[in-house]
Amino acid sequence: MELTITANNTTLTDAIKKYAEKRLSILNRRFRDPVPVFLLIRKEQTRKEDERYIAEVTIRMKRGVIRGEMRGDTPYTAIDHVSDTVTRQIRRYKTRYSRKSRKDAAGGLGLAVAEQLAQTTADDTADEGDVQTLAHGQLVRTKRHAIALETVEDAAEQMEMLGHNFYVFRNKENGEINVVYQRHDDDYGLIVPEDAE
Repeated sequence: MELTITANNTTLTDAIKKYAEKRLSILNRRFRDPVPVFLLIRKEQTRKEDERYIAEVTIRMKRGVIRGEMRGDTPYTAIDHVSDTVTRQIRRYKTRYSRKSRKDAAGGLGLAVAEQLAQTTADDTADEGDVQTLAHGQLVRTKRHAIALETVEDAAEQMEMLGHNFYVFRNKENGEINVVYQRHDDDYGLIVPEDAE
């Protein structure tokens, strides 16, 4: 594991670095080859004090990206939470990828989807500088996301692998921007925008 740790709006102490290295070292057992792991620890001013610190882990692999973000009242608890989350995502990713690889071995679709996932998330950027006041809070982060051309099924799988509850994509069937999302009953929904009349 090649761990890169950065901090935003907080001080990155040697104790936090050592703790993160120790806590994330469990990921070494999950991969055969060394993989780059990026940990961003940031502090935000939130209403809930137990959610002030955010630990965000991004793991770039040859065949995809795994990302997790969790909050805590200290950097240590945020690291604990994100470590557990990312470990579960890796397990889920490996299970799904191995099933998909076996299912699509002849056509190589599993590899194509994973490469598309890697390209899509590698192109993500986030802007946190401009804060905009809204009626019921503030808009504090804007993410720019390269939209991939894919099927609804592939979009739902990528949403789960990233640990998100929604995923924006360009539908392969019609070329339109769609949003797949996780419903409260654990099923999926699809938002298909239409022009207002």
